[in-house]
Amino acid sequence: MRTLVACLFALVVFAASPGFAQDAKPVLKIEARLFESPTGTFSEDRLAPNAAGLGNVIIGEKASSSAIVIIRIDATAPLPTNARLRLVAKETSASKATGSPRVKLRKLLDSTVALPSSAWNRTTYVGFWLPDVGCMPVALKANLMAGGAGSASASATLGFTCYE
Repeated sequence: MRTLVACLFALVVFAASPGFAQDAKPVLKIEARLFESPTGTFSEDRLAPNAAGLGNVIIGEKASSSAIVIIRIDATAPLPTNARLRLVAKETSASKATGSPRVKLRKLLDSTVALPSSAWNRTTYVGFWLPDVGCMPVALKANLMAGGAGSASASATLGFTCYE
C-alpha cells in the first residue's frame, strides 16, 4: 500500500512540475479575406463560421479577384529560430464549378517562409497573397515545420463558385 501511495505521490508531483510538463503543439488557424478591388479594402474573414458565401465574388459592388490568407500560429512556447511555414493553395474540383472534366486545375501558391520569433504572447501571424481567384474552390493547406512536437498543420477550403 505504501508503494502505491508513493507512486501516486510521485506521479502527481512530477506531472504537475513545469520542468517535466510537455509543451502543447502549436495551433494553426487559417483566415481568408478578399481584396475588394473597387475600394481597396479587405472583407471579413470568409472562413469564419457565419461568413458570407463566395458565389460570384468577381463581379458586383465589392468585386474581388484576389485574397490574403492569414495563418495565425498560437504556441505555448517560443518557436525555434529555424521554424518555417508552408502554404499550398490549389484549385479543387467541384462539379458545378468545373462543369467539364477537361478543366485544368491550377496550383495557385506553394510558398515557404521563415517565421519571426514568437511574440511575447506566443502568437504570430503570417500572410500569403492569392492572386486570380474567384470561380473555382481553393484548397488551403498550411504546415508549420518547427521540429518534433513543434510541428502542426491546418487545412480549409475557400468555396468560390460562379453562377451562370
